Amino acid sequence: MSPQHRWLEFAFALAVLVAISFAHAVVAQDMLPSPAPGAPPGAEPVPLTPVPRIDLAPAPAEPTPAEPTLTEPTPLASPTRIEPPAASPIASPMKIEGPNGSIKFGLLVQPQYEALGSPTFDGVTHNLYVRRVRVLIGGTLFKDFEYFFDVDYPNLFKSQAGTDAMMNPTLLKNSPGLNIQDVMVTYKAIADMLKFDAGYMLPPLGHNAVQSAATLYAWDYFANTFRHGDSFGNTAPSPVGRDLGAEARGLLVDGHVEYRLGLFQGLRNAPAAPKVGGRNFFRVAGRVQINLLDAEPGFFYAGSYLGTKRIVSFGAAYDFQDDYKYWDIDGIVDLPVGPGALTAQVDFAHWNGGTHIPALPQQSAIMGEAGFRIMEFSPIVRFERRWVTNATAAVPNETRYAIGLAFWPYGHNSNLKAFYTRVHPDPSAHDYDQFNLQWQVFFY
Repeated sequence: MSPQHRWLEFAFALAVLVAISFAHAVVAQDMLPSPAPGAPPGAEPVPLTPVPRIDLAPAPAEPTPAEPTLTEPTPLASPTRIEPPAASPIASPMKIEGPNGSIKFGLLVQPQYEALGSPTFDGVTHNLYVRRVRVLIGGTLFKDFEYFFDVDYPNLFKSQAGTDAMMNPTLLKNSPGLNIQDVMVTYKAIADMLKFDAGYMLPPLGHNAVQSAATLYAWDYFANTFRHGDSFGNTAPSPVGRDLGAEARGLLVDGHVEYRLGLFQGLRNAPAAPKVGGRNFFRVAGRVQINLLDAEPGFFYAGSYLGTKRIVSFGAAYDFQDDYKYWDIDGIVDLPVGPGALTAQVDFAHWNGGTHIPALPQQSAIMGEAGFRIMEFSPIVRFERRWVTNATAAVPNETRYAIGLAFWPYGHNSNLKAFYTRVHPDPSAHDYDQFNLQWQVFFY
């Protein structure tokens, strides 16, 4: 993609965002009466109740001639207080409650346009597809148990390499089928201080790796967050960082310390006659997070709380099985600041597959993003850098620079994000570009 075309695409996306913002503002100020809720089409609008007029500056009364007029000193105006941004409206989930339990339903849909270059070929591949479409189900049982289950149809109809009926190379629309994304139950042993999770879930790794896909700050996870996600002997489709196991987690010291520690299936070793396979010990993963202000008590973290919480947290994670090792240190700031909200996070991670996972070379990555929400917009910048021991064209060193704009008319329930990314792999034939325009609709 030429620089001219690249910037034209980015400018077009920004223009779309501005147009939608303008339309949203016009609708919000529209004072025309509307039909009553549930009224049939063509029903007369319900007239608005007249609003009493309040004179902000009534005329002063005439002084009585027989008495002198005393002029009171004019009080000093109080300084104007800058309030944090108002929280975006939150859609209520579909929920059924009974005396001993509850169930609620949710939906996540992310239609997306992507223009993606290549480190070896010229030009870009254009795609219109659905990045995620998830149906979410969760609830409680006897107040001490929680459950969560969701299915996903990822990258629906995204073009991928394949062959036609004559075995000629072509691009095919991806239709992977409906897959289980998460399924877990939680037992609250001691309120938020001790909980037990069991099932198919995200292990306790870096902060970005435990965030909900519905509350990400940018259009997706960092490119390096799940570098090891397909390294544990999974069959298709990709588990995107999930594993099956059990963990204990909780909040201590009035929510200022969070811990997570679990055992997971990991990669089972191969049979070696006369011994069976799967003899090795399980994968162990743990995380500790220090919360200087508000805590994050849920299983999933958020990439941004959009000014509704005060987050200043630092964490560290360690994950190992046999001689495979992973560690991560990270920090996140998500605060209401003046008329807006500041969000920034950074992760530094290291992987070494060892002899247990030889397909995972030793490598390190730093990942960061930062942005400021003002009114309903967040300009966001991103940076990622990966270093690979004995880098090759198949597994290169890589640097990514990204800039984008998020529009939050309904917070995480409905938003629009446009991002341009420049990718520099080394070694490779050349750099390449990536452009993403994503609309999200979500409630749970």
